[in-house]
Amino acid sequence: MSALYRQWLILKILPTRTKISTNGIRDRLANSYGVSTTLRTVQRDLNALVDDYKFPLICDGEKEAGWSWSKDAPAFGIANMDPVTALTFKLAEKHLTRMMPQGVISALRPYLKAADDRLKATAESSLSRWPEKVRVVSRNLATIPPIVDEEVSEVVFSAVLDELKFHAEYRTVSGRKKTYEVNPLGMAFVDGMTYLVATLNDHQEPLLLLLHRFLYVEKLLKPVVVPDGFDLASYIARELTFPVGGNIKLVLIFYNKSDIQRLEESPLSADQNITYLENGLFELTATVEETRQLHWWLRGFGLRVEVIAPESLRKEFTGMALELAKRYNISP
Repeated sequence: MSALYRQWLILKILPTRTKISTNGIRDRLANSYGVSTTLRTVQRDLNALVDDYKFPLICDGEKEAGWSWSKDAPAFGIANMDPVTALTFKLAEKHLTRMMPQGVISALRPYLKAADDRLKATAESSLSRWPEKVRVVSRNLATIPPIVDEEVSEVVFSAVLDELKFHAEYRTVSGRKKTYEVNPLGMAFVDGMTYLVATLNDHQEPLLLLLHRFLYVEKLLKPVVVPDGFDLASYIARELTFPVGGNIKLVLIFYNKSDIQRLEESPLSADQNITYLENGLFELTATVEETRQLHWWLRGFGLRVEVIAPESLRKEFTGMALELAKRYNISP
């Protein structure tokens, strides 16, 4: 029984994307679980798990042998995954991968395979067909997310989690390659793009760095230094919503009833008010923050909306309409 328990602990210790030496396994057994054993016993247990019990483990064959689960091994951490948990993982796989770049989802792969195997075992049940009955739809134009190197993702995510700096080679938007000591402060996911919020070298002003532009990263044993007064949520709200100004009193005329019906169900603000006008028109007022996203949202309605106030926003849309008329050779 003691050998069985020890081997079960070894399976828990083994990583999926990195490797651990037999010395490391022996030390983890002792330090984390209070199981003292010899290096020879650990080696014998590992060979038994592979040869006798056929667990999908791999060894790199180096002098200081490194062991791990194989990349396509199912997760060992969830024993007897129930169908509902398996379904949750499959739905996450289907929809989270749209929000995150390639490589980020790799940490879940063993669990996703375990979920897939579990649902196949219930192939005749209605539960196994549930993923085909659910769709998540975005009104944003779908684009192909940039590819992020898995090793880059691993180091950067680990550095953020462990609150450690890292050395990096980074490609700027102009294509130039630069090297930095990166002080990571947090991350944000926006429409398939992954942003790292960080300070660089000895500078204190946070910047946004795109994860797919990192060419090389190496974690350092230097703790992260958080600038005085820095707040991640406030920074992201300020930098990634593209603010233009403060709060404005927005007044709009809508020409389409279905647009107003949607806004009745999902208001722009707590003080939103809709007035039904003559000729099938609708006036909407709401206090909102003026951002570029608001401008883009309004443009998406095209002829179905007219901006009445504030005056500065109305002038912008008037000017845009005149420029479009010129571009399409239409006389005003």
